[in-house]
Amino acid sequence: MNRTGLASTAWLALLTASCATARVQLQDLDGVAHEPLAVRNGAVHVLLFTSHECPIANSYAPTLRELASSWSGTAVRLFVVHVDPDLTVAAARSHARDYELPGAILLDPHQQLARAVGATKTPEAVVLTQSAQVYRGRIDDQWSSLGSRAQAATSHDLRDAVAAALAGRAVAATSTPVVGCLMPEARE
Repeated sequence: MNRTGLASTAWLALLTASCATARVQLQDLDGVAHEPLAVRNGAVHVLLFTSHECPIANSYAPTLRELASSWSGTAVRLFVVHVDPDLTVAAARSHARDYELPGAILLDPHQQLARAVGATKTPEAVVLTQSAQVYRGRIDDQWSSLGSRAQAATSHDLRDAVAAALAGRAVAATSTPVVGCLMPEARE
């Protein structure tokens, strides 16, 4: 394994250890508390970090709906996590309605969950099982760089990571580069 692969593996191991001990509780738009890091046996949690102001994140709304539909009836729980420190519940509800966002919509104004899993951009996806964080990175390769969007994705990284996790297999690529918006500064 090369030096980059070793560093990436070490970083993922460190994040996995911190996820196993971290307890982050966030509220959804109805005030219901969720603990996205608490994954029950056999389940898979998908965290999708987003910002209502990120055009790349917003462009993935149809893809998220397709993925959520494909996961219906499985042990996958989707959490769409807003990281904007000044986003109100009303604005998040409007954003979710306008973009028809699936899953539980959570607010993370202090970016506790984002820090716990190492997320730094939107849209950034994280896949968790009961025992580990098995993936962190892009949804797919449709955006190769800022301003460069392909007609269609050729690599479906999030979909493949979830499929592997559900089947109990190792995820082929545990980390992929994210093209998107930097997270805004967290509220302290």
